[in-house]
Amino acid sequence: MNKLHIQYGAAMLAAPVFVILYNNFFQQQSFDLNLVHFDINALFFLIIFYPVVEEFAFRGVIQEYIASKTKQYPSFFFLTVANIITSVLFVLMHFVHHAPLWALLVFVPSLIFGYFKEQYGHIGASIFLHMFYNACSLFLIL
Repeated sequence: MNKLHIQYGAAMLAAPVFVILYNNFFQQQSFDLNLVHFDINALFFLIIFYPVVEEFAFRGVIQEYIASKTKQYPSFFFLTVANIITSVLFVLMHFVHHAPLWALLVFVPSLIFGYFKEQYGHIGASIFLHMFYNACSLFLIL
């Protein structure tokens, strides 16, 4: 099995672990599943639409542009300058609709999405990971 595929599998396994740790250590409220109403439109936007749009914008446009301007800079622990800057911008965007702690915590998944975008050379891998992370966030916090 290819090393990159093993890393990708580990990144997928990290999603539920990340969400469960967040829920157990940082979330002060518990959810009552009887109060949750699953709206198919909300599920579509959270699990499919937002990840696709965000990955096209952040990894497909912003990270590509920054990478074209920063190729001469060295990577930091396998993370490029473009990935780090894009992830900072990704966090800033999440401050608009999320609690500050949650917005800050998307930095690590963003680095993971950016890493796999660079490794695979396209955004398909980052889109799928982003969808999976959002699905875990939605279903494991409940």
